[in-house]
Amino acid sequence: MGDMRKDYVLEREVIVHPTTKKNTNTKKCPYCPGNESMTNPSLLALVAKDGMLQRLQDSEDFFVDDWSVRVFESKEPTVSISTKNSYSDRPLYSEPAYGYHYIVVVSPKHKDTLATISTDHIHTKRSHICNYFR
Repeated sequence: MGDMRKDYVLEREVIVHPTTKKNTNTKKCPYCPGNESMTNPSLLALVAKDGMLQRLQDSEDFFVDDWSVRVFESKEPTVSISTKNSYSDRPLYSEPAYGYHYIVVVSPKHKDTLATISTDHIHTKRSHICNYFR
């Protein structure tokens, strides 16, 4: 569980996860198509079909194929809705980080970045995701 701390240099709040580490033991990318079982089931999977986007979601034994966007809960969340009240002033101020930690995969292509994806693609998908979580 992460803590929210004050960065006194930049004068802003930051969330710090004490156990953040990269998993270097696997050769498969959990965010690529076909490896959906390596993540939590998706809460939202957008699938392009007949020129429209369909909203689907995974179940425990079924994973949506041919998705263009997947949204799922992190297996190692930095924030949680069940936090312990642990505030500290020493040596620096910290408090529990409260909230939901979702991962949004905006493209099934491993090499895509926000710089290489069209703004229309991002805008269309973003509006569907925002509407889903309202």
